Amino acid sequence: MEAILIYNPNAGGSSEDQARILQTELMDAGYEPVYRATQSEEELDTILPEAQGLVVVVGGDGTLRAVATRLVDRPLPIALIPNGTANNVGRTLGIENHGDPIDIIRRLANPVKRSVDLGRMTLPWGATYFMEGAGMGLFAEALATYKPEDGKSFLRGAKTLVDMMATAPSHHFQVRLDGREEEGDYLLLEAMNMGAIGPRIPVAPGARPHDGLLDVIRIDAERKDSYFAYLNALVSDELAQLDSVLIDRVKKVEFRWNGFPIHQDASYIDLKDKDIDLEDAWVSIDLLPNHLEFWLPEPISESEE
Repeated sequence: MEAILIYNPNAGGSSEDQARILQTELMDAGYEPVYRATQSEEELDTILPEAQGLVVVVGGDGTLRAVATRLVDRPLPIALIPNGTANNVGRTLGIENHGDPIDIIRRLANPVKRSVDLGRMTLPWGATYFMEGAGMGLFAEALATYKPEDGKSFLRGAKTLVDMMATAPSHHFQVRLDGREEEGDYLLLEAMNMGAIGPRIPVAPGARPHDGLLDVIRIDAERKDSYFAYLNALVSDELAQLDSVLIDRVKKVEFRWNGFPIHQDASYIDLKDKDIDLEDAWVSIDLLPNHLEFWLPEPISESEE
């Protein structure tokens, strides 16, 4: 089977030498590797229409999302070789537990095939897709402050998010959770497909990206906890234990939108250059269940541990 190797030299510790080694390992694992280096997401628009067989993505969450969202209408399997900074998808799927990139490639000789949900956010001008999560409020507003181009760090990301809680305004929301009407003042609303988002911030550590359900996290502004409570909860993966945090597991969430900041994965969405009537605008977030097929490395046996 052909395996097209999508390699992002800007992600993590990638190098051309590593790409050549991975091509050799793919061949040894029984594939026919075709190597494609990418310097920008736009290059994928030329590369992916030619892809056949397995699409092997070497890179971080951003590279994976760029590939996966371009395969929405093409049923090609994906193998992820996590090589970014956060690797939220690789961690949620357990890929990082299988060793370094070479170990992972070798274990693709007998892959475990798993269907994974793809997130979809429908805006007034059309649909867009995500892997990790989408929503509004603190995380969307923190993206502009965090500036991932300055270097990604979990602690800096968590601190930026918590700092925003002291200054960012809450938003009054009309929300529908699988059609159930809710209304209130919220600091944050996140619909999560993966366990973490951004610089490895564990917003929904219990999320299962193959159950057809979103983990929707809301922070009730009227019951806001302390700065240190939020920071400690993020560091210890215990956000769900706080009184102000509301968690629902639903197929679809909708909220009325008046133009406040929203995001999908690590991409901030604004209204620049868009002529949109927001008098009665709604945003919906749902999943395309089992829409992507991931080939995961063969599990490590007890004799190998």
